[in-house]
Amino acid sequence: MRRLIPPLLLLAVLGGGLLVWSQLRRPRDLKISLDLTVALPGEVKDVDVIVRRGGHALARHFVRYGAAGAPGTVEFIVFAAPGNAEVETTLAYRQKPSRRSVAQVKLSPEQTATVHAP
Repeated sequence: MRRLIPPLLLLAVLGGGLLVWSQLRRPRDLKISLDLTVALPGEVKDVDVIVRRGGHALARHFVRYGAAGAPGTVEFIVFAAPGNAEVETTLAYRQKPSRRSVAQVKLSPEQTATVHAP
């Protein structure tokens, strides 16, 4: 009986560690907030956001707003595992050329990742 306890204990510890690790890496709904407060109200007509990790796209959101323009803050939901990601934002203006920016964010289920538009 004493010879059986150490291997069973090792298997239990490995199984528990694997279970905890898989829950930490599990994809879930994560929020990204795009702050457009630097733009004048009604100035931004289109918002195109691409979220990447390791060169692969996780999500893309394209929103076309009407005559009222985009709101001051736009929120997106991304279904992915927590961790670092690259957010590429392209804003189309009414009277100016489009502007593209890239930002690094940390996706976390506890808090919303915020990207400030140029």
